Amino acid sequence: MKIGRLVCGVSLLLLAETTAAMTGREILQEQKDRHSVDTEVATDTMVLVDSKGNNEQREVRRYYKALAGDEKRALVVFVAPADIRGTALMIWNHAKGEADQWLFLPSQNKLQRVARSSRNSYFMGTDFTYGDMEPEDIDSYDYTVAREETVDGQDCYVVEAVTKADAPKEKTKSPYSKRVLWVRKDILATVKIEFYDRRGTLAKTQTNHDFVNVKGTAWRPQKAVMVNHAQNHKTLIGTRSTQVNVPVQDDVFTERHILSGKHVEQP
Repeated sequence: MKIGRLVCGVSLLLLAETTAAMTGREILQEQKDRHSVDTEVATDTMVLVDSKGNNEQREVRRYYKALAGDEKRALVVFVAPADIRGTALMIWNHAKGEADQWLFLPSQNKLQRVARSSRNSYFMGTDFTYGDMEPEDIDSYDYTVAREETVDGQDCYVVEAVTKADAPKEKTKSPYSKRVLWVRKDILATVKIEFYDRRGTLAKTQTNHDFVNVKGTAWRPQKAVMVNHAQNHKTLIGTRSTQVNVPVQDDVFTERHILSGKHVEQP
């Protein structure tokens, strides 16, 4: 056990040394590289809290797979409560160009493409937009290290992200004028994000907590909170289980799989 702690401590020290004097873009690229996995299956408990303190609990299952050519697939499935069981969002992220998204509503029994004009809408009553559900497209933003701060006892880089003037059209239509990210220096995990609207007003704040090492240099938060300041609403997410680099079939991310109802079954 002591040897294990020593190895872990030396590894974190080496990680900290390699992040010294990095640019904002280098920090985000290194973060992406370190926390990437081939596949991931996770189960979450989600709680929506409105302005009056009323809450609604949901159970969510998430699937992810990286394919050849930097193609990525994701599927978010609501498994409870009964009135939304089976509702799903499927995302195909491409190496170039914007991602494709489809929403499945069991009552309609079909997948409906999420229009580009709807990417700024909130997903299923949460405080995450459809655009928020997609991975960070590093090439579409300018990143600047604004300063360094401590968050919950952890030293962090504070990185400002602003959409590039020559970014793809869908990115320039983002509801955010900028985002500010607090990235832990030791493991390069983002612990806090501030989202500013087009007028420069703080619209939302996301915080991530209780990080655990899931594989190699990959870490995941066990708790996340998104506070919507404009609507006095928040979304809380608690991760109950996470499995990485486990077998996930390609057909999980297909219309046929979802229409068959297999997407709500236990993997």
